[in-house]
Amino acid sequence: MIRNILFYLLLISTAVHAQKGTLSPYSFYGTGETLFRGSAEQRMMGGFVSYADSISHSISSPASLANLKMVNYSIGANHRNTKFDSQGNAISNTTAGIDYLAVAVPTKHFGFAFGLMPQSAVGYRLRNVDDPEEISFGDQYEGSGGINQVFLSFGFSPIKNLSLGFAFHYNFGQVQRSHVRFDQDIDLSTQLFDESLVRGVEWNISAAYKQDWNSKLYSQFHVSYRPEVALQSENNRSITTFNSLIGSVNDAQEIDLTALGLDVTDIELPSTYTIGLGLGENQKWYAGVQWIQSGSGVNNSYLSFDNASYESSKQLSVGGFFIPEYDSFSSYWKRIIYRVGVRTGQTGLRVNGTSIDDFGINFGLGLPIAGLSTANIGVELGKMGATVNNLAEENYVTIRIGFSLNDLWFIKRQYD
Repeated sequence: MIRNILFYLLLISTAVHAQKGTLSPYSFYGTGETLFRGSAEQRMMGGFVSYADSISHSISSPASLANLKMVNYSIGANHRNTKFDSQGNAISNTTAGIDYLAVAVPTKHFGFAFGLMPQSAVGYRLRNVDDPEEISFGDQYEGSGGINQVFLSFGFSPIKNLSLGFAFHYNFGQVQRSHVRFDQDIDLSTQLFDESLVRGVEWNISAAYKQDWNSKLYSQFHVSYRPEVALQSENNRSITTFNSLIGSVNDAQEIDLTALGLDVTDIELPSTYTIGLGLGENQKWYAGVQWIQSGSGVNNSYLSFDNASYESSKQLSVGGFFIPEYDSFSSYWKRIIYRVGVRTGQTGLRVNGTSIDDFGINFGLGLPIAGLSTANIGVELGKMGATVNNLAEENYVTIRIGFSLNDLWFIKRQYD
């Protein structure tokens, strides 16, 4: 069983490493577009990660593992269509990828989980011309890649109703960026190519407390913290001249980054904390509010941008779910979990003096399948960026699908 799971993780890691996670022009900056680190169920509640139960794994909260009663396999994927609007010009594109793959296992004294998920994604193709009336010369920028995470989490309950958790993340990935100066009146074009191999570790802690008010009503409080982390980036840079008409390379030269002190640099990511509070009725409904805040952005000494700066990122989420009748035998639709959520906040990126905001409305269904497993499908309608100050506004529709599959291990046989 374990051998099969590890082999499956290896196959999925290849897919995650190769997928196109974004085509946003805002992934031009920093380490790219920061991706949501949580399950499809949590995204359908507006990114609300502060809810936990005994049959599902809250990826963003290792404390939730303390109450896990069944082995849980979870996998999620997305398909996103985005329309970009900038100064009256509109264009659309589509991306798809795997959001996460995780296995969570309860034991007698604690729960643990391991898995893989993308942390950030770079994907853009931009063109800047010196004269809008004459597009035969200018600059073209392209980028691809991203950072992925392998994680190992633990959760336990030292006293009744209180859960504590710890998660260890190993980050790895590759980011490639190119800048081409083109002029149709000149046969040779010049390309500046950067490649960075990123790796490093981070960790976070979380705590959760559940208060039962009576036989039906309960509340949950959740808090988590990830300290500031420095990832290591191994950098390479080259300059190439080539004939853009026939595609042949004329000359290529490596730049000595060691002499400049830029061959190995640190990417500093800010600390992040999450606070969530909710109220619910057992096996019926739940509603909560959550606040996430990070420090003032990414610091990367290798890459700097004249038109961009960073500020504290913030996100407010409100969401919940409703189950008409969880144990209904007469109606399948009454056993479906109906989820909805709203989130709004600032990404922490400022471009041309304007804060890049992100807003989303989410809703979805949890469809019961064999046993206590569920298939989750949801839709997100969102908007990021703005059309002022030469920026682009992204209006996107994302379809998310996730499976939460449960099983029992280590059950002692009562009969032969």
